[in-house]
Amino acid sequence: MASRHCFYLMVVGYLACVSTIRASDSTNGPLTERQFVELMQSPLRYEGDAERDADRRPSKILRFSEVADADTILDLYAGGGWYTELFSMAVGAKGSVIAHNDSLTWRFGHKELVRRTMNDRLKNVSRLDEVDITEIQLDAGSVDVAFMGINYHDFFFTHRVRKGEVEVMRQAPVDHDKALKRIKALLKDDGRLIITDHFAKPGSGYQAANDLHRIDPDIVKHHLADAGFELLEEAFYLHNPDDDLSLLVFDPNIRGKTSRFIYKFGKVSSEVSR
Repeated sequence: MASRHCFYLMVVGYLACVSTIRASDSTNGPLTERQFVELMQSPLRYEGDAERDADRRPSKILRFSEVADADTILDLYAGGGWYTELFSMAVGAKGSVIAHNDSLTWRFGHKELVRRTMNDRLKNVSRLDEVDITEIQLDAGSVDVAFMGINYHDFFFTHRVRKGEVEVMRQAPVDHDKALKRIKALLKDDGRLIITDHFAKPGSGYQAANDLHRIDPDIVKHHLADAGFELLEEAFYLHNPDDDLSLLVFDPNIRGKTSRFIYKFGKVSSEVSR
């Protein structure tokens, strides 16, 4: 009983803290970077999360994403939910966050995500576990921000080599055309699709997803254009000129320091106006 009471007080304190931060710089539009920085300083963040702030620069990423109070956020391939938690704090009690994983990303992230959301800790978060993007059952035009954080390459991650043995991860690549079509349908007319990922060398093709967990950004832009998206904005917060793009992103010589692109896409304006 005592432990449940303590948990209740923690949740109440968490919500009060978030409400105070939001009220301290209230606007009708997206939260400011200062507000995101204050949210990140909450002592109630999941254990160890803050250790990744320096290399991920989330206050800038969330500001770039134009996240606002009461938004609906679809965190695609959410993994263990690191970004999910920040979105949960940002959108507040009137907002909602959907943490999505397909069978592959669930395999790697489920333990952390289950712990993170245990006992209804993040009250505005719901989960879609082991669901293909094409099978996401949400209302059309209901999502303000769809977010793909360092995982677009996972569309094409089909195998890896460990100790000289090939381990199959997917039987075939994800059909990106169908996946992007579904994401587009879920977004509001003014909704944004944010994609960040590790740069691969130009012309490296899809194999970089298997060998290095990277992707050529020209592939991403080409896919999105074909799917009826337009590139609205690009950010350079995570560029690293010292990354020669040749190493596996988990290599200790580059881990946490890879050069990453950050894109904001919207629906093609001519289609929205129809």
